[in-house]
Amino acid sequence: MKFIKVGCLVCAFMIAMLSHVYCQKVTVSREIGIRNNYAYEILPNIEDRIIFYHDRGTEQQFEIYDNNLRHMQSLIPEFEKKNIIPAGLIGMDTSFNFYYSYRDEDSTILKVNVYDKSVSLKDTNIISVNRKNFKKDNPKFAYSQDKSKVLIFNPDDKNLHLQLIDNYKRKLIYEFTLSMKDINLKTDFQKLEVSNKGEVFILGRKSSFWGRDNEKGFLLIRILDQTNIFIHRFNPERDHISDLLMDYDEKNQRLALAGLTNEGDESKSNGYFAFSIRANDIPTDAEILINRFSPEFLAEVSGKKIGKVKEISNYQLRDIVVRNDGGVIIVCEVVKEFTRRSQINSPGQVGDYFPYRGFVDYYHEDLIIIATFPEGKEHWKKIFFKKQFSQDDNAIYSSYYLFKSPSQIKLIYNDEIKNNNTVSEYIFDPMGNAERRSVLSTEYQNLKLRFREAIQIGPASLIVPSEKSWKINMVKIDYY
Repeated sequence: MKFIKVGCLVCAFMIAMLSHVYCQKVTVSREIGIRNNYAYEILPNIEDRIIFYHDRGTEQQFEIYDNNLRHMQSLIPEFEKKNIIPAGLIGMDTSFNFYYSYRDEDSTILKVNVYDKSVSLKDTNIISVNRKNFKKDNPKFAYSQDKSKVLIFNPDDKNLHLQLIDNYKRKLIYEFTLSMKDINLKTDFQKLEVSNKGEVFILGRKSSFWGRDNEKGFLLIRILDQTNIFIHRFNPERDHISDLLMDYDEKNQRLALAGLTNEGDESKSNGYFAFSIRANDIPTDAEILINRFSPEFLAEVSGKKIGKVKEISNYQLRDIVVRNDGGVIIVCEVVKEFTRRSQINSPGQVGDYFPYRGFVDYYHEDLIIIATFPEGKEHWKKIFFKKQFSQDDNAIYSSYYLFKSPSQIKLIYNDEIKNNNTVSEYIFDPMGNAERRSVLSTEYQNLKLRFREAIQIGPASLIVPSEKSWKINMVKIDYY
């Protein structure tokens, strides 16, 4: 699980109960202070417990909550060294594994500790011992859908150092540094997926990768083990590709790929691609089937007359979902950011070349939902309207959360970015049938919900962090 980074933004929340709208139950935890945190993470479903983890640099703290978000206990485990580097946590059914590294003389040691729901240490294993320079950068962490495989990876100059681990046996499967000619895996890395079998898929994209003839495409690296590495190149017929996404479909054993296309300006899009393919069927070099937006659709999105626009502006590819039939659903969102100066002059400091205060305005607006068949041919598409505006908050309360259930998908979001706010959702099924509903109101509750960082904890439940003034409330929403 990735850590939720704590920036220098103000965030906190009063404990409160929210009113029912339709059939939801909402529960709110007590306030959790995060002022001294580097990061935090929420681990749900550890038996009947929820673990809130604080990374405070020299201190790792765990808070235990029951399923009704009542605080039970806080614990600070001991480690071999004070300055450990957390790699990641992964929750199991009755326990959780905490991966971390530390320096011991001239070696870097990677370990995993197993804790139960009471954060009692049950087991510990040394994964690897490396006699090389100790890296202070936080390693990246990924794991397979069934949580059987963990991948810890770290940029190493222009290369990528990989450690694949059997998470059940807590043993190293392989470790090596991936190095590729003419590719900078530190700066050109886009996305990584790990399958249940331990296959690793890495996306890379940069116009200077492969020379003039191939500068518009992207690269897929498929790793079976340290000796079986396959390179696949994808290129459109004539357009440029931006906003790549990837997912691995364990049900159908297919890799899903999606992206937006443009004529050279990455803030605009004239079409898209979205398809799934079996890993063994991926060609070494492939031309991508591009679905270009029709004049009618461009007019509907832009609000202008047919033929007036040839591209849509400021849409970003945000999510990809694989259907049970191998088809692909993508979600695109309008994302805009503007920096402007204040009208009030402020005295400049010595050497200050920008003496005026500035503001950053964030806009997260309409959504485009597109579904394709497995081979990439378009099935249906929809436009969902929303308008979110905020200022100087890094847009942490904007956008939406994609909630999956067996028969439908919910896109849950704040109608407005303010304290007294209505939370709404768009609901759609795999055939494109859709509706909009109100979920709940935060009026007078002093809650500001970060839906992009929400965690689904079951087929009908999720936990959303509410953050304000360096404090967190966990907000649990149960659908009935």
